[in-house]
Order: sequence, then structure tokens, then C-alpha cells
Amino acid sequence: MNQQPSQEDGGSRFLGTPLFTQQNRLFLLSDLNAIREGVGGIFKPHDLSPVRTGDPVSAQMHHVGLGQFSLNRLEYGSSVKIDPGKLESFYLIQVPIRGQAEIVCNRHSFMSNTRQASLISPSIPVLMRWQANSPQLAIRIEQSELQQHFAQHFPGGLDRPVEFHPELDLLSPGGKHFLGLLEMLMDAFAQPQHPLHQPLVRKQFESALLNALIYGQPHNLSARMDGEARPKGISPHFVRRTEEFMRAHVHEPLTIEQLAEYAGVSVRTLFAGFRDFCDTSPMAYLRNLRLEQVHQELIGQPQASVTDIAFRWGFAHLGRFAQEYKRRYGCLPSETARFRPD
Repeated sequence: MNQQPSQEDGGSRFLGTPLFTQQNRLFLLSDLNAIREGVGGIFKPHDLSPVRTGDPVSAQMHHVGLGQFSLNRLEYGSSVKIDPGKLESFYLIQVPIRGQAEIVCNRHSFMSNTRQASLISPSIPVLMRWQANSPQLAIRIEQSELQQHFAQHFPGGLDRPVEFHPELDLLSPGGKHFLGLLEMLMDAFAQPQHPLHQPLVRKQFESALLNALIYGQPHNLSARMDGEARPKGISPHFVRRTEEFMRAHVHEPLTIEQLAEYAGVSVRTLFAGFRDFCDTSPMAYLRNLRLEQVHQELIGQPQASVTDIAFRWGFAHLGRFAQEYKRRYGCLPSETARFRPD
């Protein structure tokens, strides 16, 4: 007999998230027009009405902005119909924390619940019916951000807007991976001292979150990705060019997509070039450059702590950082710090 998934396998894990507090609650309202205006200010203007004519509508919403992302918790006190039409400028991921919602995307209808989220693309019209007292985690991702990120994974860029399959199975390998990253992001931003607040760490994490969607959720360019052959005719010139760029910008929050864009090649070609000519990956090469910076600071800054230096250079996992440092320099970072000159 198959074991039933626990609540941690889906959206129910966010019931007790510490991220949403009184400080980031946008509103708690019982006026339909005010609710429509409040939600529309974060997403877009839309039609909102109770499923049962005459029912009162109440709602509460929390909002945390993260640059090109925003994390939101939205709950209606009665069952409602929501008609935003096409989202136009952003992708919307909706993860029910409790209860369910009916989603209709371009005549494709399905029920979204704690184990099946919805992923709405900007170019597809959507209609929704949310069940009463069914809070959802709603993640807004700007279309320009995802499209640019996506294009960096394809030689020659994109020839059409990216449209995802709207059913996001949270129990699939891709869904579990995305959900795990999302949970880590939310937990991190609930802690003011977490290393994910460091620009070097955050930029790489946001890139990983987008990659989880690109490679984990079906979309209208999946066949092109699957059929793309290994890059041929790789030149060492763009590898050297990328190495020089990384050395000059090692202190900045670089991602693999930015490096590929600077080199003028796709992400896959950049990976292949570093593998063939450097026997490593671009991001491993960058980590080694940052390890050099950590090493120099440990020697030259007697008053600084190892943890602060590691976080500043983008090393969020201190145990893994210590292992990498020891492999590189033959001792732990704390030992380097202990014997540095006063």
C-alpha cells in the first residue's frame, strides 16, 4: 500500500510560516470595493464578486516585496469569483495553504489544492473561484525578469513568450524542489540576520528559484530544451573573457545567466566551455575566486569574524564553506584567523 504524503509535501507547510506578520499585513477588510482595490494594487485591476449573490466579502492580505519577486498571503472569508483576464506583465504562482480553488486557463479547468498549485502565464486569460477561508501563497514574478533569465539559457534567445503548463504538481520532483527553495527563501527573510539578505547570496538564490521553474515545470519551449544538442565548436576565447570579468566583478552578485550574457553565449555553452578548458563549472570557478578574497581578509583583518567575512562573500552554508576552504588551503578558516598577525 502506498504511503500517503504528509502535509509537509505541499502548501500546508506554510500554515505557520513566520514571514507574514502584523508589520507586513496590507489590510483586513470587509468592503468589496476596498478589497478589490487593495488586491489590484499588488497584482492588477480585476472583477471580484461573491460566488453566492448577496454574500458579504471579507479578506486579509500580507505582502513582502523582493525586487522582481513579491510574496503574498491572501485569504477571502467567503467563496469568491476572480476575473483578472490576462495578467499581461507578470507570472503568478498560487499555492493553496488550506482548502482549494478552481482555476480556468484558456478553457483548461482544474482544481488547485495544497498538493497542486497553479502557475498562470501573462498571455493566458484566467478565471478563478476561491473557496472560503482558503488562504493562498501568491508569488508574483515580473515577466521581464523571467523572460530575460529564460533567454540566457537558449542560444539565439527566445522567439515567443514563455507559457507554462498551469498545473504545478507540488508532489512531482520539480514541484518539490521549487517548494523547498520557496520555503527556504521565506524562512530566510523572516530572520533579519540570515545570509540570504546578503546581495551575493540572494541573487544566486533567486536564479536557482527561476531555474527550478525553467527545468522543472513543462512549458511551450520544453521540446526545444530537450532537443538541444551539446554545443559544438567551443572557443576558449569566451572562457578567458568570462574569467577576466569574474575577477573584475568578484564582489558583485553575479549569476550564471549574467556571465553567459557577458560572454555572448548560452548558459549551456558556457558550462561546456568551462568544463572543457578549466575542468570546472563557471560558478565553482567564481567560488574559488571568492575563497581567495576570504583568505586575504582572514589574514589582513584581525578584528573581523570568520562568519561575517564568509557571509559577505556569499558563503551562506558555513559547514560547506569550511570544507571548501580546508580543501583549498589545508586548514580551517578559524585556524587561519587564529594565527593571523595582530
